Amino acid sequence: MDFSITFYISIAFLGLILLPKASLRSSDDAPFFDRVISKEMQGFLAMFIIFHQTVITLDHFGLSSARMMPFWNYYYYGILAVSFFFFSSGFGLVKRWMTDEKYLEGFMKRRIFTVLVPFFICNYIYLTDAIIANIQNGKSFDSLQVICSFFGLFLINNQMWFAVEIMILYVMFRLIFSRVKKPMTGICIMTGIVLIMMVIGLLSGHSDSPEMSYWFKGEWWYNTILMFPLGMFYAYKEERINKVFRKAFTSILVASAVAFVILDFIHRGLLSRSIYWTEYYGAKHPILDKLTALGTETVFEILFLILVVSLLARFRFENPILKFLGKISLETIMLNYLICLKFYFIYKRYGIYAYVPAVFFGTIVSASIVYLIKNIVLERRSGLFDGDVK
Repeated sequence: MDFSITFYISIAFLGLILLPKASLRSSDDAPFFDRVISKEMQGFLAMFIIFHQTVITLDHFGLSSARMMPFWNYYYYGILAVSFFFFSSGFGLVKRWMTDEKYLEGFMKRRIFTVLVPFFICNYIYLTDAIIANIQNGKSFDSLQVICSFFGLFLINNQMWFAVEIMILYVMFRLIFSRVKKPMTGICIMTGIVLIMMVIGLLSGHSDSPEMSYWFKGEWWYNTILMFPLGMFYAYKEERINKVFRKAFTSILVASAVAFVILDFIHRGLLSRSIYWTEYYGAKHPILDKLTALGTETVFEILFLILVVSLLARFRFENPILKFLGKISLETIMLNYLICLKFYFIYKRYGIYAYVPAVFFGTIVSASIVYLIKNIVLERRSGLFDGDVK
């Protein structure tokens, strides 16, 4: 009962974040997917990821999915939130490149350092925490592990994977789009690079260490990244695609919603079989199992993105809360798992009603602090509640 009530409260809370000042779009509101709107939606979905990671943490400490229902539903949709992050990132890069001739000037500081700085701040937080935990438990890392972790080559916490992967994509974008003249050429090359990264992740399996992990260990490294070039393509063909969404809004919305429900059912069945982990259970063809899961989740993500774009074609979602959350979205997803782990004692002592709010607000406060430190390092003047969304 506790998890049921918590789930419905969390849904209502997400609605309170998203719906204030929501409005219908006017017929002449042409670009219904832009940098600001996509960033604010990332802020909303980062809150969704907080609940997803909360479920993952409770599962890590031995709570069964049956006991956590219906709060366990957040487990299935984390990939959808991340797929939107990749999609909107790819969209934003190509959109700005096509409309701003000087966009690549200062790209390193404006884009890559914006991820690199909070990545290393969070990385050193995780490293310090791990070293202290080892001292308390009488364990130690060897020198190579500490050095590699210090430079981010090993990940103390695999939740940092997103920052690593998005930085790789940003660097590749900078190298490629500084040389190509046609958007589609660059998009095709980027798609090829993404496919190579997916193959590397697919063949790398999972990390054998819960504390130290090489890059590309785990399915999360490759099961959402394909949405990045898809977002790039949408930016390139935005006007044509938007016309289709407007003319066939009802048909697209209904068809994609029905297909989404069907894929949701299939997806849940695959995850219940630990489909990405079958090599540990003696499966004859674990790579085929992974490809089955990957194909299903890719379609699942595309349907989700179609639904999101369809809704944005008719509704505007923007308010100060979304603007604030959009600013700290990257820091939120990097720090959330640590907060979930460190605040678990609250669940043990006071239960789920105290644990979820503590994790939520603890993550927001921590992410805000890292965001402010990042701005100081990068010499930015934008605060948490003023200035443009960056």
